[in-house]
Amino acid sequence: MRVVIVADSLLAAESVRRCLRSVPTFRIVGFVCTSRAGAATVSETAPDLVVVDGMDAAPQTLDRVEEIRVAMPDVKLVMLTRDADEAWLASAAERGLDAAVSVSVGVSGIGHLVRQVALGAIFNSFPGAAARANAVAEPSPHTELLTARELEILRLVASGASNCQVATELWVTEQTVKFHLSNTYRKLGVANRTEASHFAHTHGLLPATPRMSPAAPLNAVAA
Repeated sequence: MRVVIVADSLLAAESVRRCLRSVPTFRIVGFVCTSRAGAATVSETAPDLVVVDGMDAAPQTLDRVEEIRVAMPDVKLVMLTRDADEAWLASAAERGLDAAVSVSVGVSGIGHLVRQVALGAIFNSFPGAAARANAVAEPSPHTELLTARELEILRLVASGASNCQVATELWVTEQTVKFHLSNTYRKLGVANRTEASHFAHTHGLLPATPRMSPAAPLNAVAA
């Protein structure tokens, strides 16, 4: 899953990246400075997810949220916050924010929550996000065949994660991952992870999300 970070400095962007590095399927593809417009350039990187540093609840942060939403109506927009008040968050939602995650959950919890939002597994009451969700097609009936854990593992595998990465992400053993995958293959009538991934993509179980590449220096996206 391609991720762009929006923050007021490279240092702040690096802090956000550290919060997300526990998610093996996230691939950080760039950074945009909050102080200047850059939605068009963000769009050129074709991100699946944009994570906004909203720690300071600055007015220009809301401007960036709105610009990105207008440029990319379908991208997932998540903000990390500290003590932003309800009115400010409501304004962010009106401008296109999908969800806000409080940094009070800790570094280990931030990546997990952001991933769940990106996968559409967390419901939020933001009016803008709710309206967009209503326009999305109904979930595939094939999800009823799988348990919540089997579906979670399938989504990670289909996004390119190895059994080892899935085990690390979910805090289980590789043997447990293999057990759930075996059940998934049987239920879906497929023979291996390649066929299961293809099934997931073609039957609307998840969006196509490439595997995270090795960590590289964080590059600013030119405005």
